[in-house]
Amino acid sequence: MSKKCLKSLKVGILCKDFRFGYRVALELKKRSIPYEMLLSEDQLKEFEVIISDMQDHDFIHCSTPEECARKVHSYLYGKRRFERVIVGIDPGPKPGIVVVGDGNFVEEVQLSSVDKVKSYVDEVYRGYSPEHFIIRIGDGDIVNRNRIINSLVENYRVEMVDERNTSEAINNKDIESAKVIAFTRGRLVRNKLNVVIREGYLKEIQRRSRIESGGKITISKELAREVALGKMSLKDAVALMGGKDEER
Repeated sequence: MSKKCLKSLKVGILCKDFRFGYRVALELKKRSIPYEMLLSEDQLKEFEVIISDMQDHDFIHCSTPEECARKVHSYLYGKRRFERVIVGIDPGPKPGIVVVGDGNFVEEVQLSSVDKVKSYVDEVYRGYSPEHFIIRIGDGDIVNRNRIINSLVENYRVEMVDERNTSEAINNKDIESAKVIAFTRGRLVRNKLNVVIREGYLKEIQRRSRIESGGKITISKELAREVALGKMSLKDAVALMGGKDEER
């Protein structure tokens, strides 16, 4: 089904909690979803979709503004909800992620760290509540890939995609590669994977520490390992190493 014109969908916000309603309005505006704030139930007939905190009505109910926006999003495509949602992930220190609802790109984001992937995916699943939900992750950056898979595989269907088959279509890593990954079938992952940190990966983190510190500091391999395992941020490792150097 083709996407409805955004202006053809009339979304109303009717909340007793005005602060929550205002936050919902800001989230809809950020996503370019038109809306109107309603003052009374007399206006309901004019709107196709109503977001409300009034539980005794057949409205869209949600606990966060982001969840509200996701529940509305499928209506823009003429559906009460998406049947199939795919999350494509390009693994790395700052993973690129896209969300596809019934073949349509509905979200894209680059997260600041691997540790944020699980909570983001949980929010996507809760917001869209699809019948079928699939995670597809590229097989590059083995350490971060396995960390992401291990955080998701017990709760979701996870497929690992061979990025060599998608390289010609990728203009840059991050969001663009995540888009290609989302539309490429992968191998089903059934169990958690070992996180093996090789020498070359530690050296790459040490190289990034020099960039982070403006060429002043190279963190130790021990600290690089902590960063690789997600136990410490690169910024904190550089700061800790700098403090140790000053003590000498």
